[in-house]
Amino acid sequence: MSGRLYGILITGLGVLILSPDSILIRLLDADMATTLFWRGTALVMGLGLYLFWRERGDSKPIIDALRSPLGWGLGVLFALSNVLFVFTIEHTTIADTLGCLATASIFAALFSVVFLHERAPLRTWLTAAAIAAGLLLIAFGGAGSLIGRVAGIATAMVFGATFVIMRATGQGDTLPGLALGGLIMALVTVFFATPFSLTTPGMAALAGLAVVLPLAFALIGRGPRYLAAPEVSLLMLLETVFGTLWASVFLGEIPTRATLAAIAIILGVLGVFYWRQAIVHARDARHSQQVKT
Repeated sequence: MSGRLYGILITGLGVLILSPDSILIRLLDADMATTLFWRGTALVMGLGLYLFWRERGDSKPIIDALRSPLGWGLGVLFALSNVLFVFTIEHTTIADTLGCLATASIFAALFSVVFLHERAPLRTWLTAAAIAAGLLLIAFGGAGSLIGRVAGIATAMVFGATFVIMRATGQGDTLPGLALGGLIMALVTVFFATPFSLTTPGMAALAGLAVVLPLAFALIGRGPRYLAAPEVSLLMLLETVFGTLWASVFLGEIPTRATLAAIAIILGVLGVFYWRQAIVHARDARHSQQVKT
């Protein structure tokens, strides 16, 4: 199995596991500080236990991964993206939130140009323009508050930047940085949260989050070692499709026509963009092989 195919499989599986995340936040039925406290705790405990098991109790590789500016940057950005995500969920619909998050891939592509000096052909900028139109539809035609939809766009930007930092680590370990992000969330919110105020259904949702979050991000966090940042973000589109479906089935949240139109535009444009990217990638690979032979 090629490294790229392995990256697609583990990232796609991670996104599918993550897709109920939004409805679990709703079912938790807690204030924002409590939600973030438990979210951060689940991440740092789940990922931390996995890391110590993987390293056979040796903390040195974990500490080494966090000594670099990239490790700390990843932790801070990951924590910020989760704060914005939960804020968005609480102020607008799940469909609006996930429609905005679908644009993280194009933000990752644009940030890759600026910070990683990767090439961005004309189609990247045309795609960004078309996606901007979709975001405007969500911003002004969605069902939730305007501030919630704007926060959703900000979330997509921060997620895009997070994927770029993951990619910038090369073969470095990204999981300690993600665990650090969980720790930051838990420490910042512990003095404002009421952790033991959850109802019985809320405790069940918390149990779901405790399984879903560490497992999903452990898989997604490995993706950028094998895939470009925009490709990882593309696979995150699965969350938009399935998360919107789960919200409709289990919570009865029916997206507005404007939101559905925006999601269709965003997914359609990104689908064409990455289909073209795949053609170019295959052509370049063939050319490289011909040169070698």
